[in-house]
Amino acid sequence: MKKIVILSSLLAVGFSLPAIADVKVELSPELTLLAVNGSEDFGEKWYSNTRKVNLKDGDNQLLVRVEKLIPQAGDWAKFNSKPMVVSFNASNETVKLSSAFKINGVESQAKFEKYPALTLQNQSGNMINFNFAVLPGSYSVLSGYEKALTAYNAKQGNSEFLPTQIQSTPISNVVATQTQTLSQPSSGTVILSSVKSDFLSLTDIERKKFLQWAIIQ
Repeated sequence: MKKIVILSSLLAVGFSLPAIADVKVELSPELTLLAVNGSEDFGEKWYSNTRKVNLKDGDNQLLVRVEKLIPQAGDWAKFNSKPMVVSFNASNETVKLSSAFKINGVESQAKFEKYPALTLQNQSGNMINFNFAVLPGSYSVLSGYEKALTAYNAKQGNSEFLPTQIQSTPISNVVATQTQTLSQPSSGTVILSSVKSDFLSLTDIERKKFLQWAIIQ
């Protein structure tokens, strides 16, 4: 009898606990997720089929780009937009991130390249305010986007999206260091050497995934 009472009490407590609130973000099919809150460590590195991501309530940041096949002169060409930074604040809701208009041809592609724009809506169809920027700086397929993203966030004063190990570093020092790193000239030989080094450091599975990703670029 005691066991039944204890079990009933535990179940009552369990069912009375409040649900953990979070923000669910859905991406439209043309968008590819590159980084979450300043980090690429959210899943697959070389390509992402992630269509949904759960985030904490409050301030969040996504790095995305448009990846889509566009009909062109009787054939298809892959359109990869520049990476775009989306910073927003939301709590306990589901939101959807999409391109501001359909990209289904050469003209709409050219329009997006010139005037990139995204929308963020909740389930009621209401627009959510967000900060938008095309990621400045330099980045490559193998080196990723974190250095450029860190430099951007440091310059903008977005300390919450900086890597943990440098969050305590004065922002001015981070900006100076990252700017110097991004602006250093590199010869083709240096870049190729870096690419080879990065590739050789991958596991067999990561190399296979990267090659699959590179083929469709």
